[in-house]
Amino acid sequence: MYAKRFIQLFLIFLLTIFISMFFVSYFGIRGYFAQSFVLSLVGYIILVIPLTILTILKQHKKFNVEKSTENNSEFRNILNKLDNIIVLSTISQNETISSSIITFKQSKTEDNTLYIMTDSKTNRVRNIRQNGIASLTTWFDEKTGMRISSNNIDSEIIEGNEMLTEIVAHPEIKDLSEDFNNNVVIKLTVHSALIESFQSSPTVTTFS
Repeated sequence: MYAKRFIQLFLIFLLTIFISMFFVSYFGIRGYFAQSFVLSLVGYIILVIPLTILTILKQHKKFNVEKSTENNSEFRNILNKLDNIIVLSTISQNETISSSIITFKQSKTEDNTLYIMTDSKTNRVRNIRQNGIASLTTWFDEKTGMRISSNNIDSEIIEGNEMLTEIVAHPEIKDLSEDFNNNVVIKLTVHSALIESFQSSPTVTTFS
């Protein structure tokens, strides 16, 4: 049991005793059995109400967490069904848009994190260094039209020792390339994405 819940139950227990005793004293109830009955009845009512409220709040929080996890799992499941290819778009300081088709690898621990390994001299790297603005859209399933496009993502360049540290923490990056010379890792963190298909209405999945 967590300390917070223990303190909550203890305070509720004390409140129950004080209110029950006040009720017996205020109405002048006498007799062992009469006092026991009134104390039990009042105490039960006072104890059940806050516990019920705490249980409802806990279940509501659990439902929200499960719903978020379900959305995240849907995002991963869709990516697993698609080719690991995205169209990555970036923009330069003079507002020239650059788009390219490139392979990616999804993090095994964070559903909304995608990795790209690329040459450090590419336009996409230069643009992200300048302003960090990027967007992506996946390839699509030919039968269902299922595809994902970003609404809000963060992009960053990871290189040097930081890149080696990131690869140790996420060895799946090595599936992209074993050659780290002159290469950097682009880390894309998806905060919101649009999921579309031929079979259903578009939905938006978000990550906290």
